[in-house]
Amino acid sequence: MRHALAAAATRGHGAVILRGDAAYYSRFGFSTEKTGDLALPGPFEPERLLALELREGALDGARGMIAATGHKARRSRAKAARTARPATAAA
Repeated sequence: MRHALAAAATRGHGAVILRGDAAYYSRFGFSTEKTGDLALPGPFEPERLLALELREGALDGARGMIAATGHKARRSRAKAARTARPATAAA
């Protein structure tokens, strides 16, 4: 987790938001302090929506529905090979 947070900071992200167990993620600094006005699509437990500011004030005034942005990560070739479906024979 610390490696991922450092990478996010290096890439210029202002905050990290996740859905998880507060008792576990609080050790990394995550809390519900700035997620009260945020929502996820579908049902969720608000006490599990956690955030950590990597840059002070990055979540000030944050509100509304959270939506994915950016580029979808590419699967590694090894993972793609493991999950590939076998070809079927034509009749």
